[in-house]
Amino acid sequence: MIGLQFCPRRTLAMPVLFALLALQGCERAKTKLDREVDRLCAIDGGVHVYETVKLPKENFGPDGEVFPQYRGYPSNRGGLGPAYVTRNDGEVLVAGNPALERVKTSIVRLADKKVLGSLTVYRRSGGDMPGPWEPSRYSCPVGPNFNLENLVFKPQEE
Repeated sequence: MIGLQFCPRRTLAMPVLFALLALQGCERAKTKLDREVDRLCAIDGGVHVYETVKLPKENFGPDGEVFPQYRGYPSNRGGLGPAYVTRNDGEVLVAGNPALERVKTSIVRLADKKVLGSLTVYRRSGGDMPGPWEPSRYSCPVGPNFNLENLVFKPQEE
């Protein structure tokens, strides 16, 4: 009965091989969506300012934050006071794991409903091996130069 011997190497080899093949598929899906994020970001991602608005200096905090007095303003979902709102629109482009979504944030003047500026971000999340950790993410580059409020609203010069 030579063929019925227990061989720990063979017993472990098959599950490890299947796990490696599954992970390779996950990495391919992540890489493919990361390339799609880069492509979409190049088309319409980033900040677009359509109009700048000059505001009195009292609408700016000591660190340059715009409308600090209206943070938590009850009738304004966007926290920009009675004259402006921030609108967030999200769209799932690829559902599942990994997923791809488009998030667009716009500043709108309430008086005429004009969009003053927008920030569009594409982001991939997930596609990792299951576990207790947070899923990985990849998105359009964002940094300090992408502060939409500070690009749309400028202090008046005296």
